[in-house]
Amino acid sequence: MRKSVLVGTVMLMGVFWGSLLIASEMCVPMGEITLESLAEDAKRSEVTFPHAAHFSYNCQQCHHKWNGKAAIQSCTTSGCHDLDKVPMDENGKPVKDKVLQARYYKNAFHAACIGCHKKIKLKNKAMESSAAALGEKLPPTGPTGCNQCHPKE
Repeated sequence: MRKSVLVGTVMLMGVFWGSLLIASEMCVPMGEITLESLAEDAKRSEVTFPHAAHFSYNCQQCHHKWNGKAAIQSCTTSGCHDLDKVPMDENGKPVKDKVLQARYYKNAFHAACIGCHKKIKLKNKAMESSAAALGEKLPPTGPTGCNQCHPKE
C-alpha cells in the first residue's frame, strides 16, 4: 500500500513539475501585438492586434503550422506569409494558385481576420432573435472595415 502511494505521489509530482516546465517555456504575448507591413511603401498604418482578446479561440486557428510544442513563429516567417507583393503570373496578373496567394501577407491576414469576424457576424445575426429573448449578449464581431484596423495617422 505504501509503495503504491509513494509511486502515485512521485508520478503526480512529475506531472505537476512537467506542466510547470512546459508552461514556463511557452511565452504567450498577453496584451497587444503590432502587425507591421512587409511592404516598404505601405499605404495604411500598422495594425494593433488585441492578442489577449482572442484567447478563447484555438491557437491553431491562426497559427496553422504550429505543432503545439515548438515556439510559435512569426506569421511572416519565410515560407509562410512572407511575400510583400501580390504574386503575379507570366502575364502580369495575380496568380490563381490559392496557396501562393496566401503567402502574400496581406491576403493571409485579411482572409483570416476579416473572414473570421464576418462569420461571427453571420452567427450573431442568426442568433439575434433567440439571444434577445434570453437577454444574452452576443459575442463581439471584431472589425471588418479598413479604418477599424488601420487608423489614419
